[in-house]
Amino acid sequence: MKARSLTLTGRIIAGLAIAWMMALTPAAAQVRSAPRIALVIANSAYTELPALENAAKDGVTIASALTAARFLDASGQGPVRPRYNLGAAAIREELRRLSETLARAGPEAFAVVYFSGHGAGLGSYGDAALAPVDVQAGSAATLITRAALTDQLLGTGAKTVVVILDMCRSVLEAVAAPPQAAIRDEDARRLVATRASDGVQAKGVTRFAPSQRRPDQGFLVAYSTSPDQVAFDSGVFSRVLAEEIRRPAQNLAEVFKRVSDRVALASGGRTWQKPTFDYGLQGETPCFVSCDPNADTARFYDCANCPWMRIIPAGEAVLGSSSSDRGRARGERPLETIRMARPFALSVFEVTLSEWTACVLDGACRIRPSWAKDNPNPLIPATHLSFRDAEDYVGWMSQKSGRTYRLPTEDEWEYAARAGMTTAFTFGDEISPALANYDHTARYGSSPTGPYRGYPEAVTNYPANANGLAQMEGNAW
Repeated sequence: MKARSLTLTGRIIAGLAIAWMMALTPAAAQVRSAPRIALVIANSAYTELPALENAAKDGVTIASALTAARFLDASGQGPVRPRYNLGAAAIREELRRLSETLARAGPEAFAVVYFSGHGAGLGSYGDAALAPVDVQAGSAATLITRAALTDQLLGTGAKTVVVILDMCRSVLEAVAAPPQAAIRDEDARRLVATRASDGVQAKGVTRFAPSQRRPDQGFLVAYSTSPDQVAFDSGVFSRVLAEEIRRPAQNLAEVFKRVSDRVALASGGRTWQKPTFDYGLQGETPCFVSCDPNADTARFYDCANCPWMRIIPAGEAVLGSSSSDRGRARGERPLETIRMARPFALSVFEVTLSEWTACVLDGACRIRPSWAKDNPNPLIPATHLSFRDAEDYVGWMSQKSGRTYRLPTEDEWEYAARAGMTTAFTFGDEISPALANYDHTARYGSSPTGPYRGYPEAVTNYPANANGLAQMEGNAW
């Protein structure tokens, strides 16, 4: 067996050796019939408002987490990708396209919209509004209200709608009501007390219109801060939210409750920030990952951009290559029994392009060539990495997680890759195009052949070994 992927290892306080092979992972494997669609908007370069330093990073962090939770992009295809610096017309166009995608997806659709940028509370109206990059200071002409956004998405027939607004809610007193909420003449004629003949008695004056919402439809609107408060451009909300999105066995209410508590504790001092959410979900509350309490509980991670890890138990194994192995390279180590005296942890996947990009955005890693042009998926492995690159990444992960990461030893990697097997591969003595990504035109023994893809695939595309580690053979060298 031949090691080939960037792998990192660290130590914890008690001195237990921990091996880390860096990778962003999709969240727990779960069969889902409900289509999952997400739109991520990150506005930072405003024309009349201060620029935001972390909004673009917020977008990358949340888009990666939603992709890991098996959401598709708002277009209906491919991984979730952030939209940057959208004006009012562009935001409305993206929402229109999202609405069309949700309408096609059917009545079980699960929609998420995340916005990072400037925003405000609307004191007179009692709502909140997000700001396009072309918003004019002191004007409501281009604001997009939470109410209008939620109503539009619920109008698609999607079963679950989650709107996440990572923005300030300090009251914009100069604005009485944004245009989307303004009452037109024809609306005013309908502002009457609901009549008893309609079969319903209501208190006060109401805009009487038939509800377009199904009984089983519901929504959740999450804010990165409390009413009348500011949200700081620190990235703490998006980081914590991304971690909780990827955490299995908790429903949406539990996710946002944990986010609220964690962000409040993490901010503290003079920059106190307390996220809140409005809950309007109907029936059984869905989960971002799996609602099964037994699903993927063996996985863990240390931060929003940290990899999923699994503990590899201590024990003995035969490592190396037999002289009878087909394709055995000259210089491969002979068979020998080694003992791992202590358990260690190894990441479930190879380092992904999404993870590497997060390091680049933080200024800790270099931009490197990738296969994104051939396979535009953030879950493909990061490639063209030198030892210097690996060291830079190790240092960045150590800073992010508060732990000391390192590359694993050859013995640690092969011990985890073999997963107790003594065969040529973790899945036996034969290989096929269904089990790994390699030059499928080549034959190994009696293995079947296939077309050569010529580029790496997503780290999630093939079955994991008995240790729960994916693609320990093939994909990236």
